[in-house]
Amino acid sequence: MQLKTQVQNLLAALNVGVLEKERAISLALLSAMAGESIFLVGAPGVAKSLIARRLKFAFQDATSFEYLMNRFSTPDELFGPISISKLKNEDKYERIVENYLPKSNIVFLDEIWKAGPSIQNALLTVLNEKVYRNGATEIKIPMKALVAASNELPAKDSGLEALWDRFLVRFEVKGVENVQNFNDLITKPMKSYEDNISDDLKITDEIFSEIQSAIDTIEVPENILNVIQMIRQYIQTYNQKDENKENKLYISDRRWQKIVRLLRTSALLNDRKSVNLMDCFLIYHCAWNELEQQDTLYSFIKDSIQKYGYKLNINFNDIKSVIHELETEVKEETSFIKNTKKEVLETVKENYYEILNFRQDANLILQTDFNNLSNTNRGVSLYYWYAHYGQVLPNSVWNIRKGNSPFTLFVQEVEYSLQTVTNGDKRQITKKPHAATEKHWDKCVEKILNTTKKLKMQLDDYQNNDLKQLRVNLFVNPALANIVETHVTSTRTEIEKLEVEVKGIQRNYKLLKNEEIVIS
Repeated sequence: MQLKTQVQNLLAALNVGVLEKERAISLALLSAMAGESIFLVGAPGVAKSLIARRLKFAFQDATSFEYLMNRFSTPDELFGPISISKLKNEDKYERIVENYLPKSNIVFLDEIWKAGPSIQNALLTVLNEKVYRNGATEIKIPMKALVAASNELPAKDSGLEALWDRFLVRFEVKGVENVQNFNDLITKPMKSYEDNISDDLKITDEIFSEIQSAIDTIEVPENILNVIQMIRQYIQTYNQKDENKENKLYISDRRWQKIVRLLRTSALLNDRKSVNLMDCFLIYHCAWNELEQQDTLYSFIKDSIQKYGYKLNINFNDIKSVIHELETEVKEETSFIKNTKKEVLETVKENYYEILNFRQDANLILQTDFNNLSNTNRGVSLYYWYAHYGQVLPNSVWNIRKGNSPFTLFVQEVEYSLQTVTNGDKRQITKKPHAATEKHWDKCVEKILNTTKKLKMQLDDYQNNDLKQLRVNLFVNPALANIVETHVTSTRTEIEKLEVEVKGIQRNYKLLKNEEIVIS
């Protein structure tokens, strides 16, 4: 039986008689297989202790220890009473550890934050090194998992930061929400505390040991490291904001090491040789310090995966450049603007030009007189339109010379403009391309479409190989695969837009004909 199949069947069996705790149980098993501990937070009566008791059944011949903490708890109650006979006969201060935490495989500590300092200090070593110093002897604890629970998080500035940091996986357990599940819970015998796991599914000590050795052989690809780096940058930016200074997200270097080991464990138990993007969602359960940070952290992880998590990076700039060159060449070869618009002097009363802003009784000059002006003043007659008689009448002779532009003149050393008008129009001239030119463009289009076709084949290959196992991760919600595949979908859409664009260019030049259209 493949490891993944065994773990998948084991998880299914562990969830028999337990309602809506699939995610918590899978994370508890994953953390145990990674050699880490898990903390469950939730209101009383939501089956936190049941998760720990079910976890015991996952391991063959597993022993368990559980204890409900209170502020009067003593080390004797967790680590065993002092051996009176050894103290009396051998002068040794040792505990009787059989049936207590130091000899247990699965440990459940409820209301852990109520433990006193002496218990907390001992637990730090237990959690970090899995050893317990019993008198002069150091005991290697066979603990596979420590499950801690509470209905609250450790209070700030309570001295519990080091112990809190030892719990790699953190999960908020909630009550049954589905109506039918709730009705089943209150009306049907669940038999939740019975060991219904067949021996062939249980994890033996040999398998567990092999898994511990194999975890560090799992590859952590560059794209996964990119995602982790981006999450770290998001967190750093978040922590620098004034409004977050009292509620920082902090992940120590040691914790990042343990997180990566958890991701590797997920990959191994899913029968993979390397970590993939879906495994990265497990970081969500390892990085928050306060419940209200969960949404923020999730957005950091999601964005990092969407934007920076892909091995397949397609550079569209080269393709867009080729398309732009083709489009420019087609436009230059097949169309141009012919502008015949021109500003000219407007003729009034057949033979005169009108002088603007000059005297109304001397505002007309004969065309021939204007055309014969030079840069030297000379006497020139000016005229005006006498409406009463309906004719042009002379005024008198004025000193006039050429102006500084074709449409001005100087009268008595003052420059005046003449009335002008714009003649002509603007036309779009199109011409059908030569057959040889069209054939050349067709080859360019074919080359571009072949390139986009290969890119889509790359996407298909990437989806069928790198992403094929996204929806079958044993420890991550399959729906999250939609987030991972967003990049592939958007990339394919962009490729298809480029194909539409180049086909449109081809369609346009093939429909061209020789014509001239006034456009303004």
